[in-house]
Amino acid sequence: MKLWNRLEVRLALLMAAVAVVTNLITFGLTAYQGQKEFRYLSPSIKAFLQNPDTAPLPFDLSREINRQLTSADRVIIRALSDGGVQGERIVVLQAMEGGNVLISQEFTLRPPAPGFRRGAGFLERLQRSLTWATLASVGLGILMAFAFARRLARPLEAISQGANRLAQGELTVRIPTPKGNDEVSQLARNFNAMAQSLERLEKERRAMIADIAHELRTPLTVMQGRLEAIQDGVIRLDDSEIARLHHQTRLLSRLVEDLRTLSLVDAGRLALERQPLELRELLASAAQSFRPRAEARQARLELDLPHQPISLSADPDRLAQVVGNLLTNALNHTPAHGRIVISAGQEDGHAWFSVADTGPGIPEEALPKIFDRFYRVEQSRNRQTGGTGLGLSIVRALVELHGGRVSASNRPEGGAVFRVELPMGV
Repeated sequence: MKLWNRLEVRLALLMAAVAVVTNLITFGLTAYQGQKEFRYLSPSIKAFLQNPDTAPLPFDLSREINRQLTSADRVIIRALSDGGVQGERIVVLQAMEGGNVLISQEFTLRPPAPGFRRGAGFLERLQRSLTWATLASVGLGILMAFAFARRLARPLEAISQGANRLAQGELTVRIPTPKGNDEVSQLARNFNAMAQSLERLEKERRAMIADIAHELRTPLTVMQGRLEAIQDGVIRLDDSEIARLHHQTRLLSRLVEDLRTLSLVDAGRLALERQPLELRELLASAAQSFRPRAEARQARLELDLPHQPISLSADPDRLAQVVGNLLTNALNHTPAHGRIVISAGQEDGHAWFSVADTGPGIPEEALPKIFDRFYRVEQSRNRQTGGTGLGLSIVRALVELHGGRVSASNRPEGGAVFRVELPMGV
């Protein structure tokens, strides 16, 4: 993730921007108020402030004149028409050479102009301008922080509402995804991906429950119907009828066992008892046990194995179950006088084996779903062949538990081929 896209970096930059803007506003308003107050000063003070070379009167002479003026001998006051007062202050000074010197000082006092507020001096006005500058800066900072917080909180609020709806079982909920690659945008995308996965899993769960109920209902219905017919005396309880009922119970037992195997794999509780084994021997033993069933269907079961041994570490019982499910699947859709070939080899550090048949093959649209639970290809794989629709799902689960992979494809000359790859090593 780029540095700019990190949330903490953007928050830090926002705080720095607020501080800079606040200082700029304070500086600008202070400078403006200083210029404004400068215009109110008298010309002499302006000249003094603008010309640093101008010096004030000597301190002792100014003090003496002020002292003499405060001790005026005579003051003449005249009232003005605007309510002001005009006066003349007369002071008698004694000269050094003898004699007296009269000093006259006029002064005028006027009432405050309209709108003038007593005490509103320079310092007060400057303090007021600084106060307004501070308030404006703080207000702008709050607005900027609120805008950014709102932008940050909007997707978080949407995620919170979506999570609440998701907790109530509304699995179709989706939230708008903000643009960008920051943490909030990634959180929104991850939430939508999670909701989509939950919706898919819920659909699969409902479909699996419906499939299980359907699979259980068929043999149970057959058994119930025939047992009721036996009770009514419609059907005689002979060896053939007992064999039919036994076949239905085997279907039920196989379905329950397959479901148990898948549930253990899903829960991570199916432990493998790995041990060194020779793959060629395991494949030859499986072929030997399935050959009578192949002959009963008038199909040939052939082996195409290398001369050198293929050693690997695996659970022999679970791997034999994988081979058995693949052979059962091949026998179920291989026509009479067809051929099933078991091949094996090793390459690139892994061992492989395949089961190929000469049946109708797998439709292209069914290849991505061929290992799904309870999935059957119409007309070539159905319940009448004795399958539960879980055999290939168990194959994939057990192979992946061994750290391998399984794939299905169609042969150019016709038929399907299932290939299993397993890691080598003992």
